[in-house]
Amino acid sequence: MPAKAPTSLDFQALILCGPGVSFNTFTSAPEEFPKALIPIANRPMIWYPLNWCHRMNITRITLITPSTSHAAITSALSLNPHLTSLPLPRADVLAPPNLSQNTGTAEILRLPEVQSIIVGHFLVLPCDLITDLPGESLLEAWMVHAAGMVGSPAAPGGLGVWIPTKGVEQAVKGEETNFLITAQLPHPTVPSSSDSLQPDLTRVLYSSTTDTLNDITDAKKTFPLRHGLLRKHGKIRMLTTTRDAHIYLFPYWILDFINQNPRLDSLSEDVVGWP
Repeated sequence: MPAKAPTSLDFQALILCGPGVSFNTFTSAPEEFPKALIPIANRPMIWYPLNWCHRMNITRITLITPSTSHAAITSALSLNPHLTSLPLPRADVLAPPNLSQNTGTAEILRLPEVQSIIVGHFLVLPCDLITDLPGESLLEAWMVHAAGMVGSPAAPGGLGVWIPTKGVEQAVKGEETNFLITAQLPHPTVPSSSDSLQPDLTRVLYSSTTDTLNDITDAKKTFPLRHGLLRKHGKIRMLTTTRDAHIYLFPYWILDFINQNPRLDSLSEDVVGWP
């Protein structure tokens, strides 16, 4: 019998609520006013990713935060009218004792407290996610790809989002960008809807920041590209004008992969596009 394609009910969401080092003007006292509670259009920042998840019918949501911010975020979930107006069940708040502002995003997924709450496919989101991208379309794209791999010896991979920084209305001059190497995906065997994101999907072969790319090319005077990658994919694209939105959909098996590779520190640079 073919495996059942995952639905939104099979996904849970982890929202990473860091202390807001880059927002130190507003969050100099994260135990009282963490980044996740900074008001954006009169709503706490965390309201936006929470609402985004609920619109996808994802209700198993955990906010992961350093212990210094645990009390403030827990209180806001119970008292802030914008947060209490969100559909039930209310999001859980997890503050692993070994989580600090220097903990890498992949390392967070290795923390035993985090491992114990992940029971299936999951999303990893930032607390400052404000987007008009329909989350339902992302889920559909992942499900179509996963359903097309039923019977294949390979397991379905993850899905990430990168946004253009050139030729768009709200482009910010000098903003950080990512260096991506991509290849075409095979056409899905499962039909998708007319507004599907499927035509926009590509396989990520390598991901880093452009700062990392510059460091490599400065040190080596070139960018080393594996011949095996070219033999396998033939045609690849190199992009330097996109920015990682830090939206990731991961299958459950990725936890074993991260555990078996303890040197992986960052989801964006180390896990995504693993060679």
